[in-house]
Amino acid sequence: MTMRNSVSRRAGRVLLLAGLAAAGACDLDLTNPNSPTEELVLTTPDGIVALAVGMQGQFAGTTAGTGMVLNMVRAPGLVTDEISTTTQALAADRSLVTGTGVDASFGVVSQPYSNAFRVVRSAEELLANAGSVGLPRGTEAGVLALARTYKAMALGAAILQYEQIPVTATMQENPLQPRAVVLDTVLSLLEQARANLGSVAPSELGDFNARVAIGYNLGDVINAMLARYYLIDGQYQQAIDAAQRVPLTRLNVFSYPDPLRNPIWAYSQFGLNYVRGTQEFVAEADTSDDRPAFWLRLDQATVNGSPAVPLRNLRQYADRNSPFPIYLPDEMRLIQAEAYARTARVALAAPLVNAVRTQCTPSATSGTFSEPVACMPALTAEQLDTEAEVLAEIAYQRRYELFLQGLRWEDIRRFGTAVSRETPSLSVLPLPQSECVLNPAAPC
Repeated sequence: MTMRNSVSRRAGRVLLLAGLAAAGACDLDLTNPNSPTEELVLTTPDGIVALAVGMQGQFAGTTAGTGMVLNMVRAPGLVTDEISTTTQALAADRSLVTGTGVDASFGVVSQPYSNAFRVVRSAEELLANAGSVGLPRGTEAGVLALARTYKAMALGAAILQYEQIPVTATMQENPLQPRAVVLDTVLSLLEQARANLGSVAPSELGDFNARVAIGYNLGDVINAMLARYYLIDGQYQQAIDAAQRVPLTRLNVFSYPDPLRNPIWAYSQFGLNYVRGTQEFVAEADTSDDRPAFWLRLDQATVNGSPAVPLRNLRQYADRNSPFPIYLPDEMRLIQAEAYARTARVALAAPLVNAVRTQCTPSATSGTFSEPVACMPALTAEQLDTEAEVLAEIAYQRRYELFLQGLRWEDIRRFGTAVSRETPSLSVLPLPQSECVLNPAAPC
């Protein structure tokens, strides 16, 4: 807890450094004598360490609209059946729910893109400069692994929302790449990050852990992201191998100690009051499933949203300091199950599905957050003996296990609307207007 809180406090203090490095093509040497110069940030060990901490703050976000946590959750939730808008929401947010009137200038359209490339820019500055400032060997390896991981996570979250994006943050003419190229880049970065960590002994990472103080297990995160994106890319055995390397008893989270705020808290009924969970999410759950009550307040009355559908208050992220899981452990079981099912190994998939269904006690907690558990009865062998049956059950389990993790939209693409029981209001977000203006290579 101490280390996790430390990184969040330090991230708040040094976020300015990361902001400077993420400022695109502008000169980092600002006139304010109290502001850090490009030389200070990029050519000293302390500057590199501070930028590494600040990059994490850029991804986690500190309020509504900032960072990738909210911006990888918001659009995928609004265009599907996870969340919907209240009467106080902006017209821009409401447009994603209805699929009409969506404008490329809206913040809800542009912010996933702009926030992703702030992180990418910081990661690229670290990759370009961390090797030349005299960091200890283990610290350098850790910083490089961290930078590659965060660049991969930012690109991965973005390509799940847009049809094509660049794979670098240069402000010069920057060609947008199709999904296949972006996923290849994401996976290559993650494999390089894994190699960076593997190039040093754990004892050599002591300085990195103490100074960058990430507060979660970076190796776990790398393997979890490899499993996630190998599955999305259709590389099933690689997805299985990566998922099997992730412990199921450890919960890795972003933390938001004061003065930081969980951005989902700030965006939902607790802050701006723009969104709540949908009653549809509750109504379509199996009556034996405990997870709707884990995610939403079933003990409170519904409220009418705009559009006029019944909404439920969130139970999770109800405190401004609530942590957010970087991934949930049972995603790894469901990744393996899906990969086995899609490679004609249904007999290996079924036990993993039932392990998720029947878990009644969380095996991983972090602070005030614990993993959700279904506590449902097991399905019989006859109920899980075909690929179609197994995939339908996995689609259900992913919907209720991975609520508001930014994956529902992509899951519907992969499983299809018939199995997922949902048709998104949009297929992808439009390319932001700002990218059309600034990037001559953008196909606008």
